[in-house]
Amino acid sequence: MTIKQNIYFSPINNLSYLDHFIFYLKLIVFVLSCITLIFAVLLFGKLIPFFDKWLPVIFHKLLIWLLSIQIDLEGEIDTSNNSNLYISNHLSYLDIPILGSTFPMRFVAKSEVEVWPLFGFLAKLGRTIFISRKRSDSLDQKNKIFKSLSSDEKVFIFPEGTTSDGNRVLDFKSSSFSALEGQNFSIQPIVIVYSDLNGIPINRWLRPVIAWYGDMDLKPHLLKLASLRSIKVKLIYLDVVNTKNFSNRKDISNYLENKIKKVYSSAISRKLAK
Repeated sequence: MTIKQNIYFSPINNLSYLDHFIFYLKLIVFVLSCITLIFAVLLFGKLIPFFDKWLPVIFHKLLIWLLSIQIDLEGEIDTSNNSNLYISNHLSYLDIPILGSTFPMRFVAKSEVEVWPLFGFLAKLGRTIFISRKRSDSLDQKNKIFKSLSSDEKVFIFPEGTTSDGNRVLDFKSSSFSALEGQNFSIQPIVIVYSDLNGIPINRWLRPVIAWYGDMDLKPHLLKLASLRSIKVKLIYLDVVNTKNFSNRKDISNYLENKIKKVYSSAISRKLAK
């Protein structure tokens, strides 16, 4: 196992001095841009709707640029008023800037994230909806999401509730859809598939470079990502579904779970077969 991992990992670790120079130059530009964006949000975010909604998108685009992530799109995203909620599989913290760079949206995250150093601050600037996982707070969770959806805001949920190892999609938590039960909202499922690292097709040995799950340490994982020359990811937009066509949240959850699992499994199988 260890030998295989070393063989597969070696091609993505050999960075030249020029690669390092370019990365650190981009990092300086990124940090300066982020400082500017943060001050812009703090000064004008409440006064001008543009700053409140679009600056998180700009921040995510800058992060995508810094990490040399190439995003390929398959299908069409529905950003009209017809769609209220978006969901996808979840395997890395990279999912958020990748998805967040496409259009203004509010991510739903566990309440613990709010107090994380730096990440919590950035999440609050990005208008994240923080929810508690305690059963006693389930009504509050439902109301927060329902309020945002009823205000025609675009809300994004990861129904797995955590990140996977990238080799499969975890079972969905039906509680993620409690705010939709008995309502007339539209959901667009999205499948996120990481396909290449430095031009090398991703297999199960390379997937942990992207996937962040279990008790993985964040710092070494981030450093590994920062050493990459390029990351290629595909966003597959599936057909919009309406909640009024389902009798309860479990039916909604099961349908979307099976849909995303099928497409994701097919996508990584095709990639490995090439």
